[in-house]
Amino acid sequence: MHIKQYKPKCGKICAGTGLFSIVGVVSYEAYRTYSALTNLVDTRVLDVDRKRPDYIYIKHHIYRQSLLEQLEQERRDSKLVNIVVQPFGKWWKALKHSVAWRLLRIAQAGELADRLKAVKQLALIDHLKDWDFQHLAQLCDARTAVALARSNCDSRWFLPPRQYGVEKETREVLVGVKQLIEHLVPDHCAEYVLGHTFGSHQIKEPSGDDGVHYPVNSATFEHDQMKQALSALVHLTTVEENCRKIIEAGGLLTLIEVEKLYKDDIDMKLTLSRIVANLSVGDERSYDFFASGWLSILSRWQKDIDMRMQVTTDLTLSNLDRDDPNCFTYESNVYPLYPKSRREKKPDVDIVFVHGLLGGVFVTWRQKDLKPQAASLLEGIASAKEEVLTLQPTPPKPHPSISDTATQELIQALQEDEPLSSDWSVVFPDIPLVADEKYTSPAVHAKQNREGRYSVSGEKWLQEPLGDESVGRSFCWPMEWLPKDFPNVRVIGLNYNSSLSEWSASGCPCEKYDGKLEKRAGEFLKKLARSNVGQDRPVVWVGHSMGGLLIKSIMVQAAQSEDPAIRRIAENSHAVMFLGTPHRGSAIAKLKQHTSALVWPSVEVRELEENSTQLLHLNKTFLKAIAGLSKKPEIVSICEGIPTELTSFKVPLHIVPESSARIDEGDFYITKEDHLSLSKPMCRQSFLYQRLISVIWCAMQSARDETEQHHDQEKTSIGTTISHGKTSSVFTDVYRQLRQFEKLFNIFL
Repeated sequence: MHIKQYKPKCGKICAGTGLFSIVGVVSYEAYRTYSALTNLVDTRVLDVDRKRPDYIYIKHHIYRQSLLEQLEQERRDSKLVNIVVQPFGKWWKALKHSVAWRLLRIAQAGELADRLKAVKQLALIDHLKDWDFQHLAQLCDARTAVALARSNCDSRWFLPPRQYGVEKETREVLVGVKQLIEHLVPDHCAEYVLGHTFGSHQIKEPSGDDGVHYPVNSATFEHDQMKQALSALVHLTTVEENCRKIIEAGGLLTLIEVEKLYKDDIDMKLTLSRIVANLSVGDERSYDFFASGWLSILSRWQKDIDMRMQVTTDLTLSNLDRDDPNCFTYESNVYPLYPKSRREKKPDVDIVFVHGLLGGVFVTWRQKDLKPQAASLLEGIASAKEEVLTLQPTPPKPHPSISDTATQELIQALQEDEPLSSDWSVVFPDIPLVADEKYTSPAVHAKQNREGRYSVSGEKWLQEPLGDESVGRSFCWPMEWLPKDFPNVRVIGLNYNSSLSEWSASGCPCEKYDGKLEKRAGEFLKKLARSNVGQDRPVVWVGHSMGGLLIKSIMVQAAQSEDPAIRRIAENSHAVMFLGTPHRGSAIAKLKQHTSALVWPSVEVRELEENSTQLLHLNKTFLKAIAGLSKKPEIVSICEGIPTELTSFKVPLHIVPESSARIDEGDFYITKEDHLSLSKPMCRQSFLYQRLISVIWCAMQSARDETEQHHDQEKTSIGTTISHGKTSSVFTDVYRQLRQFEKLFNIFL
């Protein structure tokens, strides 16, 4: 029985084995046939045009280092802590990624308060990838982009200008600039520029028509033409109508081409930044700057090492930012030195600085150089223009003004062995030689100056030693020092061009012969009113030399104006500080008839003649104007005590003597400084700076007192009205109920 069951199984096995053998033989023969047919035709000829793989050979130590770093990263990831933390970190990044998109949506479509908060948070985001920022930049609108630029955000928030990597030739860009000026041809200044700079409206190189060929570098010639054209555009863009025509003609794109050519030339960049600032003054210009790609360039200029570029860029962005409730509009030559970004509230006080003849915002208001050297008007201005005004710290230097060896040893011993304590009192380095003080508010000044008028305690003096330059020399001390003492102020610098002679004046003829004091003051007055100066806050004026005369003319015109906004500038002027101001002129401005014909003095110099009718009349009307104000401003005058050594010949001259610097009003001081050093304090413990702090503090305190007095008067009038109502029996119960309601309301508050 077992044999019968075994035979069928063996038959099945044999049949299966035979079937598999036949399939194997057939497959093998098919493979041999395919190989034979393949060898008959060479298929490699079809790979002739196929690209062969390229190999990059790297150095062994670089490859090894990369492998070691990869292994180290794998070991860190395998740790238990990273296994737990990494998922949370990825979740947190994903959450912040989505938050950026949500904040951007709020910044674009939310209410004003929500938009301000959203922009503030967006400016802090810097963890996203480049493609994330590019996506966000494409979704961003003009209003939000301008707000982000003012918040000093990551530069990846802004798309670069179109084809920014492609540079045109200088000649082609110069033709574009010339075409912009041609759009302004009805303007007589534009016609003068076309004829003077380009010559018969054609761009051509100078040639020797007399048969003599002069070797002229075409690149240098085109550079000079571009420099003259841009300087002319600075003047032409001060007119609103010209700005509109330039923008409509695509001028912003042309100026981008200029920026690409001269991105490493600081002088050309400064001129270009002034043109762009003038173009931003008009209303609704933010979209034009956004669409052209200028916001990306402005964001880069904000981080420039030169302080002048930073200030001019802040001015431009402030003009474009119409979504900020605390923003202001700044026209040409009105520079906002502080604050540089958005603020949560309006400033408490406006401090306006006006330089003198041949000065500038970043020339007059420098920190005093501790190196003993002769002062030179012309050489100092030239060096200031060539120097890059950076904020980088400089290495410390020894104090060269202390020549007494015994004094140096004493100071060194005090600082090393026995530090100065509160028992010591250190006198300011520029202590006045003469002090004629008539404080407007003696009690207020006495309260503010607890330590003394001309000294500071030893502990406070050691916080900022007299000769310490480790923090760097300031190129604009009002911009850097005042915010440390008054965080919520606005510092403004007025700038204007001036010259000693008409021979050295340059530019359009309408600029050359239009330097009259009264007209220039009237123009600044309108610009300051548009910048909202002195509308709901006190104003403190600081003027050096001729700048003080400009301040006097501004205040006189403001006091006589019928416009309430302009008149408020005079009414809210709480203090004026004159630094070497020639109220009765200067003797060095007076030239003999034959010398005057040769030198051809400028309008500014002729107006500064000693005992001139215009200056005496201005001084009289100024004193009358401040006497007619509801509150007379505090006047502080500081005069030079030593002569000024001018030019390389070191000729000592008293530019503004005591008789001319006295205004017979307020406080008067004579310091041991020359005329050019009056506006340059040595450090924050200088008498000039400390006296200015006292003036600002008193102006702010006076404004607070006036506000509180006004509120008290309103409460008194309301209380008087209610007390009169109490005499009537009809209003007695109503008054009692109001008092009870007020108590309940105060409890809930």
